[in-house]
Amino acid sequence: MLCTVLPIVLAAETEKGALWYFRQMDSAGLAVAAVLVICSFIGWGAMIQKWSDVQELRRRNHGFDRRLRDQHSVIALNFPGSGNLCPYEFLVAEAVSAVQRHKGRLVRQSDVRLCMGHVENALQRGLSRTMVKYEDKMVILSSLVSGGPFLGLLGTVWGVMVTFGALTEKASIAQLAPGVCGALVTTTLGLLVAIPATFGYNYLLTQVKIMSTELENFASTLADRVELELEAEARLNYEQQQQRELLRRAVAQAAAVSAPASTAPVPAAEPAAPGELPGWEDAQ
Repeated sequence: MLCTVLPIVLAAETEKGALWYFRQMDSAGLAVAAVLVICSFIGWGAMIQKWSDVQELRRRNHGFDRRLRDQHSVIALNFPGSGNLCPYEFLVAEAVSAVQRHKGRLVRQSDVRLCMGHVENALQRGLSRTMVKYEDKMVILSSLVSGGPFLGLLGTVWGVMVTFGALTEKASIAQLAPGVCGALVTTTLGLLVAIPATFGYNYLLTQVKIMSTELENFASTLADRVELELEAEARLNYEQQQQRELLRRAVAQAAAVSAPASTAPVPAAEPAAPGELPGWEDAQ
């Protein structure tokens, strides 16, 4: 951006400064030059904003990672508000949300495997969403890197074509030079847009790749830790279930022992005589 504006500011200090070259351009060349200047501002703004975002996300990720190591249990964490979470917090929140759907039903090893399948799917979705967030604004820089020189070349070709089209039979180099010089301004502006964007894009792309690798390593470590905690919870639930079963059997055996061994036999009623109904004598 400064490289684009600086020649204009210093134009008055030379006999043929940047303003002289711009005066040799036609309306189409000036339009291309204006677009390139705007692209330069956009590129520098995107690079500065992306660098700030990368530094902020890395600082928050490392801070949360240090706090997470001091936590006794990951699956017991609670994330009431998920609006402004760093990438590491977002992955933990997704994993905890998947575990909560199986809360209280982990007894056997098959239950743990089923829950871990849901946890891994949640982590994979979280990774995909975070990768999209990491690559934000990178498309703008890559477009400026590839499109800036071509846009400048378009202005140059157009200016040269107009310059040669306006020549007469007795034209000299003195008449040809100003038009060609004006046409080459757009190529210069295109390079001034693309060169800083190239360096910025390569640096930011390297930082994004490093953060993506760190995120994948964190997700793998988180999955291992969640699986260990789920196995411990399932083992505890199984032991509690066995204790309740033993207690139920003990109560049933104690109730059977406390009951009387035998009960007095109840005398059977004498059968009624043939032709008589039961209770006939009382009725008489």
